[in-house]
Amino acid sequence: MAAYNVQSLFVFYSIVSILGGLVACFYFKRLDTSARYWAVAALIAGVTNLATVFRAELPLLWSYSIPIGLNGMVFVLMGLGIVRLHKHSNPWRSLLSLGIGTVFFIAVMEWCRIHYGLRVTVVLSGGLFAVTSFWGSHAAHVYYKLSGNQFAMHMRSAMMGIGVVNVLRTQSAFTGWGLQTFGEDAWTLTIWSIMFLLGMMRYFSYLGMRVQQQADEKLKVAAALAREEEGRRLGGQLARLERQQSLGVMSASFAHELNQPLTAILNYAELLQHQLRSGQLVETKAQQVLADIVASSARAGDIIRRIRTFIQTDVLNKERVDIRATIAEVCALVEPEVRRQEIRILQDPMPSPVWVMADAVQLSQVLFNVMRNSMESMVGAPVRDIHLTVNQAGQEIRLSVSDTGRGLTDEQARQAGDPFYTTKISGLGMGLSISKTILAQFNGHLSLRNTGQGVCALIILPVADAV
Repeated sequence: MAAYNVQSLFVFYSIVSILGGLVACFYFKRLDTSARYWAVAALIAGVTNLATVFRAELPLLWSYSIPIGLNGMVFVLMGLGIVRLHKHSNPWRSLLSLGIGTVFFIAVMEWCRIHYGLRVTVVLSGGLFAVTSFWGSHAAHVYYKLSGNQFAMHMRSAMMGIGVVNVLRTQSAFTGWGLQTFGEDAWTLTIWSIMFLLGMMRYFSYLGMRVQQQADEKLKVAAALAREEEGRRLGGQLARLERQQSLGVMSASFAHELNQPLTAILNYAELLQHQLRSGQLVETKAQQVLADIVASSARAGDIIRRIRTFIQTDVLNKERVDIRATIAEVCALVEPEVRRQEIRILQDPMPSPVWVMADAVQLSQVLFNVMRNSMESMVGAPVRDIHLTVNQAGQEIRLSVSDTGRGLTDEQARQAGDPFYTTKISGLGMGLSISKTILAQFNGHLSLRNTGQGVCALIILPVADAV
């Protein structure tokens, strides 16, 4: 009965291994290297355990030495499968060494069986299984430390247990207990029962490791996407705050610019009111005054519209933008400060539309940042000119903004655009950095260079495809 029970364990383990390996083979092309190692190992383990069951009907070479050598190869394949989860080197050298080592061990095993008998082969087989199991346990331990995969701990325990049991099994070579594989003593049944339980635990632990690995990878992808989305959101908020801060710096000029049409409206309204009270209202004169009020109101509304557009929400709207319209919008936005500082803005003629793929508001922010830097660099300069040039080079649109300011040192030119780097006393050092980030969204970039008479900022964007 005991012999039947041990053989039943071998048969059960063989069936589970073969079925598992065959199922995996249906998806073999879709498996990674680690899973392929385990699929092949399961098939070999199933076949070799069946060969062991029919030891009485087969030559000992085919039912003893070869199955033991191949089972040792199974243990190594499983360990290599765990290593492949975190180390992706070329596997062919390892597989070639494993194949040569397996053939050599089988030859040594058969020679020892013929010349030294069963006791020596028990030590060889037990030692082989113990060493390979301990190595696989170490591989699972390393993977657990690297990944935190909880099932790797179960794999480590299962392989460590198999190694310990095989060390215990080698004692039969000296005590005689359980020397026969299918012996009927309680020791033999206990040893093999523990061995096969740990072997099954090894299979399920590997399945658990791979399921948790896939879940962890999906979680990492989701977390990366969430971080990317959060980064975009925070980056957009930072860009909008930087626009607001830029306008805050120029608030005195905007206030002065708005004060002119509002004062004109007030004066015209008081004039009409006075004429009505005095009875001197002339229709033609009143119509002219009302027309002036309408014009001044439109001018004030246009100023407010430009400011509101510039600080509007940070939702990215990628579309075809005529860079000429962006230049005109930004020039109108900085006009009050330009007049106050007595700066000349020089533009080369641009007869045809110049289309780029961008967000109109964010592109205006880039140009606004560049022009404001140019304006600030020319404070106190004898000549205050900003020269705007647009040209096309291949599939690129190049917008250059040159000034006649104090220029940059080599260190400043190298660090310009780095986050939080600034040469201004009250600056945050984010304007050019945000500008570079904005342009990168549209496959563009920004660079600065000294010209000898100031600084030239070059904005490059790809040409938008024709509609």
